[in-house]
Amino acid sequence: MPMSGHLTAALPPDELYPADAAFMARTDLVETRMLGYTAFQLDTVTSLFTGLMGSRAAVRHEACAGDEVFAVYRRAGFSCTEETLTYRTAEEAEALGDALVARGRKLLWPYPLRAGRFPDTAHLTAPELYRRLNAKELLGSLTPAENLPSRRTLSHEELATFEPEAPVFLKAAGVAATGWGYAVRPCPDRATYAEAREWFAVRRADIPAVIVEEAVDLECCWCAGLAVGDSGATCFGGAEQLFSAPAHQSGSTIDPERPFPREGVALAARIGTAAGALGFRGVAGLDIGLARDGRLLVFDPNFRLNASTSQLLFHEAASSRTGLPASRSVHAAVSGSFAGLAARLAGPVAEGRFVPTRLFNGEKHPLSGGRHLVTGFVLGRNRTETADAAQKLEAWLAG
Repeated sequence: MPMSGHLTAALPPDELYPADAAFMARTDLVETRMLGYTAFQLDTVTSLFTGLMGSRAAVRHEACAGDEVFAVYRRAGFSCTEETLTYRTAEEAEALGDALVARGRKLLWPYPLRAGRFPDTAHLTAPELYRRLNAKELLGSLTPAENLPSRRTLSHEELATFEPEAPVFLKAAGVAATGWGYAVRPCPDRATYAEAREWFAVRRADIPAVIVEEAVDLECCWCAGLAVGDSGATCFGGAEQLFSAPAHQSGSTIDPERPFPREGVALAARIGTAAGALGFRGVAGLDIGLARDGRLLVFDPNFRLNASTSQLLFHEAASSRTGLPASRSVHAAVSGSFAGLAARLAGPVAEGRFVPTRLFNGEKHPLSGGRHLVTGFVLGRNRTETADAAQKLEAWLAG
């Protein structure tokens, strides 16, 4: 049965970020060097947060902001009322950023913009504060000691002679933006530890030190969503992280049979409030895991938009609309025409079983190889059904 009505986010835009915020995410490969980004991803990242800006401005590459793209969102139930400003080149994106700053807007981004391009006062969160809050070695300044795994930060010289007595994870310290597990290396044995140590050594110009963290036996790990404002922080739930390999996240699921613990909600809000006291505003996330020994542990700070942010914010509305309580993320690269892709999505979108959260029309980007990008989430009665639905949808779209 076709779905009707708008999808309403768990929190309205006014509770996600200040009224003067504007989304401008187009950065450069220097700022994203520890993310493994390509030039293509510098533009695809501007497709984030669609349907969550209210009437605020958003600078987006034309491939993720055309009428053909927004038509799919509207059919899914999104209310797209943002002021969309489109660009083709990095220079055009930055010029749009200049115009927004001249209008008194504060730039909101997941990763720092080109160093020195805009004054600190132009940003919703000052780049220096962003780097401090996202520095993994400083997580202990925000988090209670009992909620941290055993960890130590070593210089490269110290790491060269350090031999762990048990499996560990090596993580990049320093202020370069990280994410997606790119600068994290699991070390279950001496061979992988030696390889990881070498990987960090050759990148010491960008990684001044390395965190050695215990490999915790986890029952489950979630990304907790946070909205940080003037009156404190609100945790809007947690999406369970799915991994294709240790430290390599492949997606997210929201499973009512494995909910994010209430203690985790309180812990996330406590950390978010501490970050807000330092000046952070906007949406953030925290990787929080439940160890098999009962410890609730914070592993990584993500004071930026997260891959699961939109899924977390729209899950409840999508679930209520369909009566399906579980969801799972989907990502596919699709060949053919964008019109053909939109037609293939029409059925799952109309049924409410698939909610698109990011779309990118590859016909409008020279580096796409003619492939379009689709991100969103499917719904089902339980995690098994959503896993099956996600696999089938990804294969069907990619095929």
